[in-house]
Amino acid sequence: MSEQIVREMLSRYDISDPNIASRALREVLQELVLYSLYQARFFDSVVFYGGTALRIIHGLDRFSEDLDFSVRKEAGNFSFSSFGERIIKGLEEFGIESVFENQEYKSGGQGIARSNVRTGPISDILSVGTSGSLKEISRLFPANQNVRIRLEVDTGPPGSFQEESSFLLYPIAFPVLTMRLSSLFAGKMCALLCRLWRGRVKGRDWFDFIWFLKKNATLDLGYLEDKLRGSGNFESSDPLSLAEVKKMYLARVESLDVEGAIRDVSPFLRDVASIHAWSREFFMSLADRIEGEP
Repeated sequence: MSEQIVREMLSRYDISDPNIASRALREVLQELVLYSLYQARFFDSVVFYGGTALRIIHGLDRFSEDLDFSVRKEAGNFSFSSFGERIIKGLEEFGIESVFENQEYKSGGQGIARSNVRTGPISDILSVGTSGSLKEISRLFPANQNVRIRLEVDTGPPGSFQEESSFLLYPIAFPVLTMRLSSLFAGKMCALLCRLWRGRVKGRDWFDFIWFLKKNATLDLGYLEDKLRGSGNFESSDPLSLAEVKKMYLARVESLDVEGAIRDVSPFLRDVASIHAWSREFFMSLADRIEGEP
């Protein structure tokens, strides 16, 4: 039965292309890990956010690599160590062997709990209990290629984000605690305004920003202010205003490496036509579309 569920999950994708098959398998594994965490009462302590939350819960049209979480106000000292065994057992129930690698470190005064889930070879996963066509696809992958999913929890002082429950349907229906869309937008806006990612622009932030505007999402200004103050990027004694956010946004656009942003996001898209209009002028025009809520 568990192998049939994995087969159903993979059937949602066109996996005739090995690149799509690899991304699809990653997303299936992400959902299985989330289910295992739910069984371990993980969401009593944290909320799910970030690009993968947007992808899995809200249908963001790009692939995402990591599972990101933030501690709730009620959480005490958080550690991944108590959840690793549950993740391994959860994946075993679906015929997938994995290794749990736990790490914890300090960064910029904030605690970050990080772990990796590393599976066996992709070819083995696709071959177990799957149809003949999937077995053929599995032969396209190198014999030793595996999948690594990073899980990261921001354990610093929790912000004033707003929470809600969402339900995922696979592997079976279960609830996941996440941030409301306005708070997710605020977190993304903070990343867009402040992130320095290995010396390169992260085009995925700009793609997601456009997605929020298409959804008519409003910014949770209170949470954005918490994030900006916590990162040292807003020190005014006055509350953060929408006008100030737009000013910061326009300043960021002025220095934006548009071509670098396109190069970064392109591998995560099924249809690159959606970014053909990207230019500095295009992003400048979007400032007036940013709306906030207190």
